[in-house]
Amino acid sequence: MTTLSMSSYSVREHLGPVEFQFTDSHGEDRSFSFPFPSLLTLADFPERAKSAFGVDAIETVAFQFTGGLGDPELDAFADALGAAGVTLVNVAIDVGDLLDPDELRRAGDVAELKDWIARFGQMGARFLRVNPGSPFSPHDGGAQPPAHLVEALGELGDFAARYGSRLLVENHGGPSSDPAWMLDLLHSVGVERLGLLLDLGNFDALLEPVGALAFPADGAPAADAAQVLDSVDLTTVYSGIERLAPHAELVHVKAHDVDEAGVVRAVDIDRALKILREHDYSGPLTIEYEGTGGDPWAKSARVLEVTRLAAEARA
Repeated sequence: MTTLSMSSYSVREHLGPVEFQFTDSHGEDRSFSFPFPSLLTLADFPERAKSAFGVDAIETVAFQFTGGLGDPELDAFADALGAAGVTLVNVAIDVGDLLDPDELRRAGDVAELKDWIARFGQMGARFLRVNPGSPFSPHDGGAQPPAHLVEALGELGDFAARYGSRLLVENHGGPSSDPAWMLDLLHSVGVERLGLLLDLGNFDALLEPVGALAFPADGAPAADAAQVLDSVDLTTVYSGIERLAPHAELVHVKAHDVDEAGVVRAVDIDRALKILREHDYSGPLTIEYEGTGGDPWAKSARVLEVTRLAAEARA
């Protein structure tokens, strides 16, 4: 039976303010903040996810620990995992830009990534996902992954293995959302050091419209998510899933909208899981709901329900 897990990012609108910094495609430092209410803590999430969703496995996101590596919530979260009997399948670590050709800056990013890897590796994380360059990197990645990126990921993969964790990269914007580039990267680093997290919704056809929904232009009226997502041609999304599926070790079942009738958008989960099954994928499926508004617990539960039914139908 495929392991189903839930990402804490799915219910971020109840987990308190979120702020993250990044370098945009023009090399400018930017930050986004979302003043979400603190209706529960990250330490509450393992038990709440188990009771609300009926799962024994979860994921979390490093930047949700807003105090960084010194956040006392990290210790509380680690204790909560054990108390709830919940497995930490994966942690998404969004730090730095390994595409940066500047050796000094890149070394600093690698050092910080190692600190996060060690922290979550000690919690027993099965997988640890880092970015093959910032999703917003001003560096395009070239026709083939640059040697400095390959070297950095190899080093981090070896480091994660010391803690019994497996390093993954994800199709997560920029060159990483090009399946051919990602396959070159996996081959260059080597399967013994690096694996793939396949996100069903992080392909170029969806990234621009989803980004416009999440970060509307100043003064622009809120767009209707269903209308925007239903207009996207998903042909290249399914072909991307097809190309990457044979290499996937973990899959994010990404949903961007759940409407009042329970319709899940944009990717057809049944179709996507059929592709995975045809490539003998049997690894974990993590629900990552990225829609906004309404009750994120109810909407995440709906995505989980659709996923469970699709997985059982293909078993």
